[in-house]
Amino acid sequence: MKMGLAALCLLAAGASRAANLDVTAAYKEKAVDYTNLNLNKSEPNDHSFLYSDGRLGIAVSKIYLATQGAEDTTMDVGLLMHALGASGASGTLSSTPFNRVAANYPSTDFTPFFENAYIRVHNLFGKPVEATFGRQSFKLGTGMILDDDGAGFDGVTVRGNLPFWGMSAQGFVFEDHNPLIATFPNNANAPYQTPFFSGALTMFGASVLLPTEGTWELNELVESDHSVAPVYGCTYTDPSSGDTDQCMASRALRSFTDVDYKVSYGPLVFDGEAAIEKGVATPTNGQDLTNPNPTVAPAASPTHITYDGNAVVFRAKWKQPIYHWSTPGIARVSLARGSGTGGGTTDGAFFPSHGHQFDGLERDGFGDFFGASPYSAFGGNYSTSTLSGLQQGDSGIIVVGVGYTPPSYKGFALDLDYFLFQADRVTSGPRTLAGEYDTRIRYNVLDHFALAAGADFVQIGSASYMGKGSARKYYFQAQGRF
Repeated sequence: MKMGLAALCLLAAGASRAANLDVTAAYKEKAVDYTNLNLNKSEPNDHSFLYSDGRLGIAVSKIYLATQGAEDTTMDVGLLMHALGASGASGTLSSTPFNRVAANYPSTDFTPFFENAYIRVHNLFGKPVEATFGRQSFKLGTGMILDDDGAGFDGVTVRGNLPFWGMSAQGFVFEDHNPLIATFPNNANAPYQTPFFSGALTMFGASVLLPTEGTWELNELVESDHSVAPVYGCTYTDPSSGDTDQCMASRALRSFTDVDYKVSYGPLVFDGEAAIEKGVATPTNGQDLTNPNPTVAPAASPTHITYDGNAVVFRAKWKQPIYHWSTPGIARVSLARGSGTGGGTTDGAFFPSHGHQFDGLERDGFGDFFGASPYSAFGGNYSTSTLSGLQQGDSGIIVVGVGYTPPSYKGFALDLDYFLFQADRVTSGPRTLAGEYDTRIRYNVLDHFALAAGADFVQIGSASYMGKGSARKYYFQAQGRF
């Protein structure tokens, strides 16, 4: 780190034109107590721990390269170290469900890893184009279909303005792995007990931004996945035994087409997003992939597997002054749905490999406890073969949320929220997963220092556990940055 900092300083000092050296730092410490994470009072899976999240970044910007046309071609060089860890509970991050969160990051024992290590060139080839090469933070739109969640992606992005209608565009290509496969349990019905392993995941695509009265964003993402794993929701019947087995695939090609619209109109802020998933997967046909001379099981899996899912998310906020208060109150509503699947050889469950799900070592989504996206959650089911975390046979998540933040008082703000979660598809029986009440008190000093404390109370639905019951989460956090 000392040698790298010295090299960056010399680079800045030796540039023929002025360059800027920027140092950034951020740290968050959070005490968390979970009760009944399994949503099952007979096996509650309680956890309490102290969670640390630190970042240190160094960047040299505006390094002069050349004058091409009316603008200078300049370069930025950036490094961002990120460290995550938990203490207070032995083995927390290797146990469910936190091992699924930890699998998204290179390390979770508070050993720093590179979230960013890149060079960025502005006005490339004398054109209004910006290109970034290396490990970088990246979010596509709102992140519903693609977000590095603080881990960083290795690859290239190119951004630029289009010569009409004020539009801009970007293209990208990244190499990574499918983080879900590393912790995905084996399936006793899989032919030859084929082990799961995480292969290369190539992600590429583009997006176009069109400013109107609001802002339209059209995103396209393609995933080329070489992970060997079950296809979520795809099953077939073994004619020799009559058993229902899960489809296994050695590679998959999935595409996600996403449209997002944002608008602010007076006190109203609205964000709506819709996406569809299409694709195909190549079955293993019962082959034992660990055998150098693989054989085919007597009853082979299907020869063709398809993906056909969709998801929508709507969020709206209304800011309204109240009486003599200097700050407004904020009312909000949210609706989300991710499609589930009904079995067969078509996987109808919407599920991108790197959609936004995590904030450090916790889930981040609808509800502080449940942490739901339209396709996954802390749903209480971590020992079966569901990627979503829901009970076997349940898939897709429907969310309805309402909340209100009264005007702040002497810098303190109170957030009150309620969320109702249901499964989009169930094999049989009820669909209600949970209802969640969230309360939080926040205190911020500018953008540099913040304190927060919260309590979340969950009423367990029959689709999560027939005995119902309750679960809860308490937390306190402090964070600072500059």
